[in-house]
Amino acid sequence: MITSKDVRNKRFEKAAFGYKQEEIDEFLSQLEAELDEMERERAEANSKIQVLADKVREYMRDEDALKDALLGAQKQGHQVLNDANEKAEQILAEAKEKAAALEDEAVRQHAEAMEKNRAEIAKEKEALIEAQQQVADFKKSLFDMYKSHLELISSMPDSFEEEESAEEPQTAEEIAAAVAADAEEE
Repeated sequence: MITSKDVRNKRFEKAAFGYKQEEIDEFLSQLEAELDEMERERAEANSKIQVLADKVREYMRDEDALKDALLGAQKQGHQVLNDANEKAEQILAEAKEKAAALEDEAVRQHAEAMEKNRAEIAKEKEALIEAQQQVADFKKSLFDMYKSHLELISSMPDSFEEEESAEEPQTAEEIAAAVAADAEEE
């Protein structure tokens, strides 16, 4: 039988894409508290049963002294025993119902957590695909720009004649304006 101590001491290995540790810890804490409560209720039931059983044994020890009242005592003893058995059966039935409800709740919470994790993974995959597309678009844009710049550099003459150098722009602003004008022509 699993006890709350077993739940408290249970540790899981960490995995790259595992469950969130906080959710597991929270669930284990809830399970531990409920197991503690069930253990307390079972101990109380056992204590009550023990008291009733002690009562029956007491009646049995006093049997010789109570021969005159034997019939009444026997009836009362049987009644106490029947009540104890009924109470024990009732307590066991309630404990079984609570355990089944806890198990159903645990299964439901586990299913919800799995669904949530699947949704988060799908969302992250979509974000990854979008980021990869943006990187590919950026690379293409950058390569196109480099290609354009290489074509501009390739189209430049290797040497300038003296006459042309007088007509060529000399300041940075003039050079930038000339490059912009060449880019617009293309």
